[in-house]
Amino acid sequence: MSRIQSREAGLGLVGVIFWIVVLAIAVALVVKIGPIYYDNLSLQNILQDQARHASPSESAGEILYNLQDRLNVAMIKVNQQDIQIIKNGDAPVKIVANYDRVVPLVGNISLLIHFRTRS
Repeated sequence: MSRIQSREAGLGLVGVIFWIVVLAIAVALVVKIGPIYYDNLSLQNILQDQARHASPSESAGEILYNLQDRLNVAMIKVNQQDIQIIKNGDAPVKIVANYDRVVPLVGNISLLIHFRTRS
């Protein structure tokens, strides 16, 4: 009588646990980083709308004041020093925001994300 050996193929318990841990880490990263990118997208829309509605007679200070009001309503925190307003005569206003966000991951490990958003 000959014995036929069968090898089972598939994922073992260690393999399943490994993929669950990898999936949990990926979900945690998306949960921590997703809102920051959503805020940046909202900031970009606000900057474009503010630049589009700014009149040539408005000063850079007035534009910045109106922009800060809109950012406060949207609960987006960007320092005034990180916002640059460029006016060239009658040309459309350009608004640029260069800012960083630090996302704490685990313990003393953090992720630094640099954004350069412009209208």
